[in-house]
Amino acid sequence: MAKRRTKKRTHVPVDQELLKGIPKSMVIRVGQTSMANHSLNQLVKDFRQIMQPYTAIKLKERKSNKLKDFVIMCGPLDVSHLFIFTQSEKTGNVSLKVARTPKGPTITFNVLDYSLGKDIKKFLKRPKSLNKEDVLNPPLLVLNGFNTKGTESDDENVEKIIISMFQNIFPPLNPHKTQLNSIKRVLMLHKDSKTKEISLRHYFIDVKDVELSRNLKKLYNAKSHLNKTLPNLHRKKDISSLILDHDLNAYTSESEMEDDEDAIVKIAEQNDNKINVSKQQPLPKKPTLDLETGLEKEEEEDENMEIEDDSNTNNTPDIAPRKKAIRLTEVGPRLNLRLVKIEEGICSGKILHHEFVRKTDDEVRLLEKKHAAKMRLKEQRRKEQEANISKKKATKDAKKQRKLERRKARKAQEEKEQENGEENASGQSDSDSDSDSDSDNDHYSDVPEDIDSDLFSEVEDAM
Repeated sequence: MAKRRTKKRTHVPVDQELLKGIPKSMVIRVGQTSMANHSLNQLVKDFRQIMQPYTAIKLKERKSNKLKDFVIMCGPLDVSHLFIFTQSEKTGNVSLKVARTPKGPTITFNVLDYSLGKDIKKFLKRPKSLNKEDVLNPPLLVLNGFNTKGTESDDENVEKIIISMFQNIFPPLNPHKTQLNSIKRVLMLHKDSKTKEISLRHYFIDVKDVELSRNLKKLYNAKSHLNKTLPNLHRKKDISSLILDHDLNAYTSESEMEDDEDAIVKIAEQNDNKINVSKQQPLPKKPTLDLETGLEKEEEEDENMEIEDDSNTNNTPDIAPRKKAIRLTEVGPRLNLRLVKIEEGICSGKILHHEFVRKTDDEVRLLEKKHAAKMRLKEQRRKEQEANISKKKATKDAKKQRKLERRKARKAQEEKEQENGEENASGQSDSDSDSDSDSDNDHYSDVPEDIDSDLFSEVEDAM
């Protein structure tokens, strides 16, 4: 039988060592109230779409599951981050807790409001649905509005913790190996300096050609999309009529020139789908996105950059750059967060920072004493529990040893009794044989010795 062929180009085996270094996440909801909220359930599913591909997309929680159950499973599954959605039973407020396993810290956010992905699609003119190819790679993380200066104030230390937490939820980008075509999504976190609210947005990157008619786009995309139909050449006299579009006044009605000029970039097409950025021309400053605009103004949410092919460095002929428009389409979900507190461990431990509660130095020292006393009491109880467990184990082992000794003694006694029974049986058989011989001798003791000579004496005399 022939050996089965293995695909090496499309089914490349994944290196397990590289997978261990990739951060993985788990998005869960904890609490009876949160489990009964259908809107929160859909929010959890949409948030898992953001964290793909290194997340548990098909995880199903149960009402009997506790937070401790998920924390225990983070070790065997190599999960590095936990996103926990909870809802208060009294107020109904939704909270998001981001925890780093296994030792923390845990950052708690209050979800002021949120919008699901299906709600955003209803208000967009051209909504976008993510496919399997769009979530094969993690999104590009963009942090805006966070203060990253070198001072050591309390607020800046808090922001450093938040930035470090969100930067480590996705694997780092390698500029030498990462292809631009693989980046399909953007996750943006914007902090308002006045209200201190953090806006979380999820966008899809859409790149379109500019200065190309619709027919020419069909020809240009036919090489990579074989399932799409070619333009109709029935009424065309020459191929130039199709490319230059003389019949419809070139680049007028069928061209997509309604895109903003700031969204147009120059990209040099190459066979390996890689782009060389010119070192001579500096990149312009990255503009900020307007987060206060409504969902109807999706064309204004464009990210701009200018990239030019540096063909002279490789001694290759000059390649005319092709203009393309980059548009960001929001796919959801949308969350507005507010920081509440930062604590050690996973939802337990010392509170490092609280946004609404301020403690004096005396109160902090008193709390530290109480915490130290609590930890000593916890350590003492742990030692007592270990001593009780060892004592119970020693008692159990001693009982088991006595049971084995009694079993051995019983077995030895049974063997001894069996040997004695065999000896008695053999002695009784010998005595029975002797008694039988003695009884035979007693039975024939009255027979005379010359019985044989007198047995046929009368017959012999008669003859």
